[in-house]
Amino acid sequence: MESSTIEKPQLPESWLNIKVIGLLTSLIVLSGGVGWWLFSNSTSRQPIPKASATSPTIKVQTVVIKPMPVRGDRTLTGTVEAIESVTLTSRVMGQIERLPVQEGDLVKAGQPIARIDVRDIQAQRNQGNAAISQARSAVSAAQSAYLTAQAQKNQAEARVREAQATLTEAQAELADAKLHQKRMAMLRTEGVVSQSQLDEANTRVATIEARIGQIQAAIKQAIASVDQAQSQVRQAQAQIEQSQAGVAQAQATVEQTLANLDYGTVTAPFTGVVTRKHAEVGAMAGTGQALVTLENIDRLRFSVAVPESLIGRLERGQQVQIELDALNRSVNGRVSQIIPAADPASRNFTVKIALASDADIIPGMFGRLQLTTSARQALMIPNNAIVKRMGITGAYKVVDGKAQFQTLTAGTTYGEQVEVYWGLEAGDRVILNPSPALTDGTLVSLQ
Repeated sequence: MESSTIEKPQLPESWLNIKVIGLLTSLIVLSGGVGWWLFSNSTSRQPIPKASATSPTIKVQTVVIKPMPVRGDRTLTGTVEAIESVTLTSRVMGQIERLPVQEGDLVKAGQPIARIDVRDIQAQRNQGNAAISQARSAVSAAQSAYLTAQAQKNQAEARVREAQATLTEAQAELADAKLHQKRMAMLRTEGVVSQSQLDEANTRVATIEARIGQIQAAIKQAIASVDQAQSQVRQAQAQIEQSQAGVAQAQATVEQTLANLDYGTVTAPFTGVVTRKHAEVGAMAGTGQALVTLENIDRLRFSVAVPESLIGRLERGQQVQIELDALNRSVNGRVSQIIPAADPASRNFTVKIALASDADIIPGMFGRLQLTTSARQALMIPNNAIVKRMGITGAYKVVDGKAQFQTLTAGTTYGEQVEVYWGLEAGDRVILNPSPALTDGTLVSLQ
């Protein structure tokens, strides 16, 4: 009996190649994943070791923090300044000839500080003196003209009076002549007198009337002369007044130049120290040009801006303490002035505090004024409980018998206590003077 043989189907050669490639690919991926896992484990960050349960227990001193009453002090900053401070300026225009002082020099009251060239002003003075002479000559001429016009007026008035007297006589003579003429005419009618006698009477009347006409014309002319002389008198008076005004103006000019000559020398108004020099010799100084700043360092004050909410805590005459950083100590002061107007932007009032005499204090020093406000409750922690780890401020508190580092925000220091703004709460127990070996999770016991 013949045995039958079952033939297996032959796979194509291409299919075998595909299986081999897939297998190789899987091996590569698997080996890469294993390598990545090993690398990650070798380079991963290890956790910060904490104290194990078998770590030794550290004895510590602790304190329970709680709110405490503190003063609501406000510190205000200001600057020391001189009560007497002035910037000396030039009151005339000219070149600076002398400026012998330097910054820091002590000068006495009345001591010359600067000298300005005033030759131009001296020339103006000479011109003013010449103008005075001319104006005075004009006054003299006007006065002479006045006297002449007054004399002419007097003469014209005299001629008027004389002519009026002559006219009066002529008018009387005319009246008599007319009466005689009338009588002659009547007698001629009766044949008592001759015609020649009547003609003589008529001629006399005509002559007198002609003379009266001449006298009246002379009177008019004399009156016109009086009016003309009166006008000349008024003109002379106006000229006198104008000339006198010219004299006064010229004298004022001379007086002004004399004052300007004095302004050429700038002197110290008080004893003090030159704190700033604004110009040098040879520079041209104009009117109002700053030369030097002078301050009296023997009389100083502290100027400080006080908020509107605190201005009621200060009053004139109040004694205060000013802390000066440069001297590292406090000095006594007295409130001398409260400016009754606030700055519209900051709502601060300027307060001036007169300082007690002290040779160590100089203008420009920085200082502090401390004002006490209402007391308040603040969470306080002892200063020796605060530590720093990697630049972070905090404290160790005790939680379930273990030390736990807690970051915090510290505020103002009051003696040995520090105000806590954030990070701790009332009732937390913190460790005093923590050991450098203390870490998070360290078992602790209270001493």
